[in-house]
Amino acid sequence: LVNQLCIVEHMYQYSLDSFLTFLDKAIERTALAEEIAERIGRLTSSIRLTIFRWVNRGLFEEHKLIFCTMLTLRLFQLGKLGDHEKFNAAYYNFLLRGPSMSDCENPLRDWLPNKAWCMALKLTELEDFELFAQHLEKDAPNRFKEWFNDPAPEGS
Repeated sequence: LVNQLCIVEHMYQYSLDSFLTFLDKAIERTALAEEIAERIGRLTSSIRLTIFRWVNRGLFEEHKLIFCTMLTLRLFQLGKLGDHEKFNAAYYNFLLRGPSMSDCENPLRDWLPNKAWCMALKLTELEDFELFAQHLEKDAPNRFKEWFNDPAPEGS
């Protein structure tokens, strides 16, 4: 994941020597434990946090959210974020690629851009989203319109 940051910005290149320096620091800071399993758990946590802080400190402010998103999606993909939700590759690919339908008529054009409507139609091809466009258009258009026009919809 750290090596992929150079795709975001060519300046993000990390040497093995630097990595080993921070790895050693993480190992030194980790408290000892009687049980091997407990020691491994502590080391893993310490190494992850140390490397995360090292990388995050060197990122431009506008790239920190990208890095955190990459990290979160990777942990989700590996099943490290709990058992309540399983990773779905189709959802992940949709999120990354943002596909849309072509030549679709937008019944909500007074407030929803055509591109967003075409993407909503494409989303209906995914399992569990089959009725999304219908809900958007007929069942709750005012609720979606209010949410869409909200300056901070993520807090709604």
